[in-house]
Amino acid sequence: MIEADRVLLLAGISIVALGLSSRLVKRHALSPVVLALGAGVLVGPHALDLIEPTAAVPRGELLEQLCRVALALAVFDIALRTRPADLRANARRVGALLVVVMPGMWLVTSAGAGLLLDLSFPVALLLGAALTPTDPGVAAALVSGILPDQSLPRRVRRTLQLEAAANDGLALPFVLFAGLIATLPAGDALSEWGVHAAREIGVAAIVGAVVGGALRWLTQLADVDRLAEEDWYPLASTGVAVTVLGLAHLLGGSGVFAAFVAGLVFSEGLPEGLREPIHEVHRSITKVALSLAFLGFGMTLPVDRWWPEVGAAGVAFATWVFLLRRAPIAVPTMLVTGTGRLSSMYIGWSGPLGVAGIYYLTYAERYAVPEYERLFLAGTLAITVSVVGHALTSSAAVRAYRRMTGSETPEGEELQVEGALP
Repeated sequence: MIEADRVLLLAGISIVALGLSSRLVKRHALSPVVLALGAGVLVGPHALDLIEPTAAVPRGELLEQLCRVALALAVFDIALRTRPADLRANARRVGALLVVVMPGMWLVTSAGAGLLLDLSFPVALLLGAALTPTDPGVAAALVSGILPDQSLPRRVRRTLQLEAAANDGLALPFVLFAGLIATLPAGDALSEWGVHAAREIGVAAIVGAVVGGALRWLTQLADVDRLAEEDWYPLASTGVAVTVLGLAHLLGGSGVFAAFVAGLVFSEGLPEGLREPIHEVHRSITKVALSLAFLGFGMTLPVDRWWPEVGAAGVAFATWVFLLRRAPIAVPTMLVTGTGRLSSMYIGWSGPLGVAGIYYLTYAERYAVPEYERLFLAGTLAITVSVVGHALTSSAAVRAYRRMTGSETPEGEELQVEGALP
């Protein structure tokens, strides 16, 4: 009970501190998720040693459950703020990022894992797959707020958010493929993968669409017929996201992808009088969930094992991931879609790792590959470097974009650019 009380105390203090300082934090080119990560490291066994969460819950189970709930809420949050016009305006860019850039990021990251970490081919593919998806929580933090709203066109911000929301669930087939290759003969692995991947994505799409639509109808019905008190409506989205997450998993689908689909369907046609309060409350709950996920990650981060066990190779791999995983593929791909040079460069840079990477690193543990601990150490180091690196360079990148495009809008308004993106 003492350990549980410590968890509650530290989590509560951290959330209050992060919330009350969030505007100040962004003003100084930081990110709340970085502070949550740092707070986790500080109170964990490698610093103040105030709490050892893995004494009560296994590391993998703790991080996987925290992260999958946070991911479901985060992708649902992005879906809530997306309008049909956003999907139409960004379809080409988002499609290219998912179809071309996402597999490219997997292969580049896997190549770095094989070359620098001396991992076997299947395990390198597994690590590369886990570090493929961009993170919806970190991406949203980097492209939302006063400075990004004033300086980045809505289409650029929505492209990055939609990509992050979609690729979190779509990364699962990559992880499945690599995990099966690592544990089964090649022929069996391919046939198994086809069945598993189709089921995961198919079930997710069906569950997300059906449940999202049904619960939107029930929410509207309750509003019209005055069946619920007004302060309950803003909680509807959280209930939908968690319901879909659990149901999709029970039926063998990707709960994270199902949550994104459900969010798109749930928000479509929802009256503005309901949409705005629902989104405001959901965004706050999502921030709490992401903060708890990064707190948990920080408390379990194997800081003391990085240098002794992966050393310079781990640092080189983290650097490879940060610099080469995305931009060399994404920038030319965006240019082909007709996106302007500066916007292509910004989209190419902004592909942070985060909760999605943590989730898939822990998901990969179920394959019981002999090199798993080395995979986990290198993966956590790469995620940490990406989260901190993108947070520290975010404001500078936004200001550079604004300076070179000459585009800015007054505080409180979103920048809208007519015609081709810069």
